[in-house]
Amino acid sequence: MQERNKRATKAELEEDEFLEWVLRSIEYLKTHAQLIVGGVVGIVAIIAIVSFMQTQRGEANERAAALLFEATVADRSGQTDQVIRIGQQLVDTYAGTSAAAQGMVLLGNRYFTLGRYADAERLYQQYLDAHGDLDALTYAAVTGLAACREAKGDLEGAARDYVAYADKHPVSPPSALALMQAARCYAQLGDVVRRRETLERVTQQHSATPVAQRAREQLGMMM
Repeated sequence: MQERNKRATKAELEEDEFLEWVLRSIEYLKTHAQLIVGGVVGIVAIIAIVSFMQTQRGEANERAAALLFEATVADRSGQTDQVIRIGQQLVDTYAGTSAAAQGMVLLGNRYFTLGRYADAERLYQQYLDAHGDLDALTYAAVTGLAACREAKGDLEGAARDYVAYADKHPVSPPSALALMQAARCYAQLGDVVRRRETLERVTQQHSATPVAQRAREQLGMMM
């Protein structure tokens, strides 16, 4: 699955490079049309190829978006089997589209609620490997992985993942939420020192947020 998504992304990049080459070729043919036998025919043929490829990409995005909509509706209706079937089709068939990227997180969340942590981790990691920090879903994928650790009893690892997200995105609003999750893990571990340090970090780095107020309240109860 992970390798498949990488191949799809690589193919899309190669397609972009090909399109750039095609456009350069068109300009060359326009300039040297008199010197090239069938130059005009060549221009028409290349334009036809470009048009076909752009149409195919557009249609794939539309089909992927439609599947994402169906999966989302099924998810909100509690139709778990439908979510998994449609979501897996979306991720497998339309890798490289933005809808498939969202589908990875949606499907990962559904697997998590079913207790299928290995499947959830695979999809969260697949999303991160393919898309990294490109959009807000990164927070959902990173904390999804941390939640899988937590659900399997690895509170130390979960706290480390939550903190790592905050370290990497220090000014991002979701970082405050990640730190609060880490503080909760430390509380369950009985680690008072690291819990306090993490809560204090929330109040210092995210002082103007409602989350900081929650951190202050928890710090007050620790005194």
